[in-house]
Amino acid sequence: MRRILIVSTVEHAEDKLRPHVGSRDEIRVVVPVVRQGVLDWLANDERAFSHAESVAEATADALPGETAGALAGEPDIGLALRDALAEFAPDEILIAVRPDEEQGFVESLATDNAPHNTFQGIPVRYLTIRD
Repeated sequence: MRRILIVSTVEHAEDKLRPHVGSRDEIRVVVPVVRQGVLDWLANDERAFSHAESVAEATADALPGETAGALAGEPDIGLALRDALAEFAPDEILIAVRPDEEQGFVESLATDNAPHNTFQGIPVRYLTIRD
């Protein structure tokens, strides 16, 4: 059994994530609130937060393994990771993002500093998934 923290800015990424999660794994899914306009982002838009939370829950439900949580996260992947690590100690981190050319402004800011190899000593797998 592994404990996997999944951070995804991609909706409907389950098919691409599924091969990386085993039926005995424990997962936590965090969806950073990046699918919003700049003005909404500046205003801390509750609709975007609610949508990200729904995407996290749907993603967790569609993956094998036991779900240890599904929630919306900070729009910055680094902050979302730090917040999640305060409550969940994973063996590895899986980050799923859209290609640069498909990202909006807020999402682009969120993924600029996303780790690719390790984060706080935890191995990171990084997936780029097209919508």
